[in-house]
This record gives sequence, structure tokens and C-alpha cells, in this order.
Amino acid sequence: MKPTISAVIITRNEAEMLSGLLESLTFCDEIVVVDSHSDDATRDIAASFDAKVITRDFNGFGDQKEFARTQASCEWVLSMDADERVPPSLAEEIVSTLADPAFDAYQVPRLSYFLGKPFRHSGWWPDAPLRLFRRDAARFNSKLVHEFAETDGPTGTLSSHMDHFTVRSLEQALAKGQHYSALGAQQLEKTGRRVTLLSPFGHAAGAFMKTYVLKRGFLGGVEGLVNAWIHGQTVFWKYMIVHVNRRAELRSRR
Repeated sequence: MKPTISAVIITRNEAEMLSGLLESLTFCDEIVVVDSHSDDATRDIAASFDAKVITRDFNGFGDQKEFARTQASCEWVLSMDADERVPPSLAEEIVSTLADPAFDAYQVPRLSYFLGKPFRHSGWWPDAPLRLFRRDAARFNSKLVHEFAETDGPTGTLSSHMDHFTVRSLEQALAKGQHYSALGAQQLEKTGRRVTLLSPFGHAAGAFMKTYVLKRGFLGGVEGLVNAWIHGQTVFWKYMIVHVNRRAELRSRR
């Protein structure tokens, strides 16, 4: 029998990008969209593709994606983001691979686009997250941000890649960085790590140098510089939020 595939997606105000993704998922038997109270046309668009739409509060990317996984009813799960696409070559490889799978979980190469151009620097390529797996063979961890699926068994890697239109404008990059800073601060706070006034500056400088120099972001031209700078800025605010909040908490106890 042909194996069945559930595509699972989490969304929040993704009306601009969702249609493109759903159009690339016609090979899937089921589409599950878990939406965090979008106030645009996201849910209507999902419904127009006969997706199973579930509205749920957002408690972090890992928690939301794990919940979406549990809502899938097919044998296999393909986890996607709204700004990603499955080219025909990848769709064909997924179908042919699952006809006689050698593994219960597969990593899928991902080519990301930054400000409209393919970006192969700063550690963005090669990038192959675990995205295709038997429904109960993998689970997403509970990280608020930078979550990923985990499995105990061996994994395969597909040869075709998905496209990831992650940053389409500077305004979006800055907004995304701000969102990640807030979630990263919550995640950092839970660890109880010591954070001083110098921490934001030191970690931001380290993040910039690692991205721009060690991971050769400089080869990406202006886009490489912008990406490294925004990454450093995101890290700066993550640590600064924790430092300022802890100082405020200490003052409130006096």
C-alpha cells in the first residue's frame, strides 16, 4: 500500500506566504495547520486547501510543532514552515523514498533565501533539518525558539532540497530578530545562568564574529554583513532583556 503523508504547519499571520507552501504540498494526503490566533486570512487560506485547521495558543515553537505532530493521522509526517516550499524534485523524491523507506526519519536539505537571493554562507548551507519521519518516530523538543525534531534511531538524508524564503526584507529581518530576542530571553531565564551588564556586549560580539568570520559570512557580500549584524543584535537584546528584568526583580524585593 502507498504510505500516507501528513504535512503539519504552524502559523501566525502567514496569509502572504501560506498559499505558496500549500500549493507545493499536493502530494500529501493530509494537511494540518495549527494557528496561533491569526488576525489575517491565514485560516481561510488553509481551509480553502481543505486543511485541518486548529486554533491554539502559542507557547513556543517547540511546543506548537510537537502539538501539530500529534494531530497528524497519516503514517508519515512532513513538518514545514509557511515560508518554505517543496519543489517538484523534492516531492518526487519523498514519494519514491517512502515507497520503500530505509529509515524511519529523514533530514531534508534546505536552501534559504536572504533578501531575495540564495544564501549559502554563515552556516546557512548545507542545512538539513529533520523534517520527514514516521509519526511516532520523532518528536520536537520544547525549546521556545530554534526548536528541532529529535529521534533515537538512525536517519537518512534526501538529496533534493526545499526552498526557504526566510528573510524577504530588512523590516521583516528586524521584526523577526526582535521576536527571537524576546523568546530567547525567556529560554535563557529558565536556565538560571548568570548574566551581567557585560554579557550582552560580549555575547553579541561573539555571535557577530562567529557568523561573519568563522562561518564566512563575509563571502555573502552586503547580505552577509547584514545577516551577521542582525544576529549579533538579536543576541545582544536577548541578554539585555534578562539583565534588565533581573535588576527590576531585585529592586522590587527591597
